[in-house]
Amino acid sequence: MQPRDIYLRHTSATGSSYVQQHRVWDADRFIAGAQSEAAKANSEVKDGTGKAKAEQITEDQYHHERRATK
Repeated sequence: MQPRDIYLRHTSATGSSYVQQHRVWDADRFIAGAQSEAAKANSEVKDGTGKAKAEQITEDQYHHERRATK
């Protein structure tokens, strides 16, 4: 198995987000873990309005958003 780069948009329970590159062995497992952490963050919001999520994006989307935030 070879490591590969994936790109994710991480959104917090309050709605702020950032993009990040990750070098992973098993992309499906990594993304599932990130989504599980987001669901946990949402469950900790008392009024049920949590916006946390983790979604895979393309390399082009990653670079576009990185340039937009600099």
